Amino acid sequence: MEKVFIKALPVLRILIEAGHQAYFVGGAVRDSYMKRTIGDVDIATDAAPDQVERLFQRTVDVGKEHGTIIVLWEDETYEVTTFRTESDYVDFRRPSEVQFISSLEEDLKRRDLTINAMAMTADGKVLDYFGGKKDIDQKVIRTVGKPEDRFQEDALRMLRAVRFMSQLGFTLSPETEEAIAKEKSLLSHVSVERKTIEFEKLLQGRASRQALQTLIQTRLYEELPGFYHKRENLISTSEFPFFSLTSREELWAALLINLGIVLKDAPLFLKAWKLPGKVIKEAIHIADTFGQSLDAMTMYRAGEKALLSAAKISQLRQNEKLDEKKLKDIQYAYQNLPIKSLKDLDITGKDLLALRNRPAGKWVSEELQRIEQAVVTGKLSNQKKHIEEWLKTCGQH
Repeated sequence: MEKVFIKALPVLRILIEAGHQAYFVGGAVRDSYMKRTIGDVDIATDAAPDQVERLFQRTVDVGKEHGTIIVLWEDETYEVTTFRTESDYVDFRRPSEVQFISSLEEDLKRRDLTINAMAMTADGKVLDYFGGKKDIDQKVIRTVGKPEDRFQEDALRMLRAVRFMSQLGFTLSPETEEAIAKEKSLLSHVSVERKTIEFEKLLQGRASRQALQTLIQTRLYEELPGFYHKRENLISTSEFPFFSLTSREELWAALLINLGIVLKDAPLFLKAWKLPGKVIKEAIHIADTFGQSLDAMTMYRAGEKALLSAAKISQLRQNEKLDEKKLKDIQYAYQNLPIKSLKDLDITGKDLLALRNRPAGKWVSEELQRIEQAVVTGKLSNQKKHIEEWLKTCGQH
């Protein structure tokens, strides 16, 4: 049993010693079986939320009506959820009511995919009622039960299935793929924010090419913001290795560039995905820097972060891999610029006013810009006396 589970065992034991059933469930059990890095450890129990709260000193109610309590244990947090069954779903995204039950198998039955519907006992035994292990061994993504039923309960599961394809390098079972193609329009009921989370994870997966091609084949892409008329662009975009990028801003900048979205249309496209303003601004800045020549002024205006991001996207488009040496050379060239911002100039607007003996006006910022350009391009050294000399000889207005 891995360390992360051993660390969480006391939480399981407290529940069991109080007469309850308790198991590790979900993604952690899947990743343990696959020998992957384990993320969050989740626990399922037949103890009601109130009972869970009474058993542990430090808890946070994050959704008691749905059976979920967070237990704080040592320096970790564990989501403890009561076994539940869900009645009819309203609007294809949330159950109209949740009923707490005492059967682990019934609880696991309501989960999305077989690979996510396994449990593990306190002594490390894996309980697999729906063939999750077999599907992992065969690298197949399959729903628990009839795919149409699972997708009608929560339409986001269609996008999640394709996202797991990308992350795990699995393929969809034929009936799962057919059901996505048939039920795709249900995704329109799901909030954009939930779609964005799944889509970003999909792009970052090692098998994003196959996942994006599945979005195209099933036409699920038509239900994603701004993609409806982008089929051909998406086909070529699927070839791009998004997993080699590190930040959200790079991801979305690469998407803008690969989809051929022009800069004037970029804000509308990115806003449709409900991205934070900062991510939108930075992604557009990277896309704007992309493809520009690496002269001193371009590097200066771009700034180090956007400059390197644009260079990475350019390299990946050309060779599908990064050239660390070239990136280091670009970084070195940027770091050797005489100044990085206007603030670094050895002369200020105040100095110019004194030197020119003229009232303040637009001319001050224009003059500073001329000095800035001359210093950045190496025509002038960033020393006050040299700048003053330069202004006297060639800087007369």
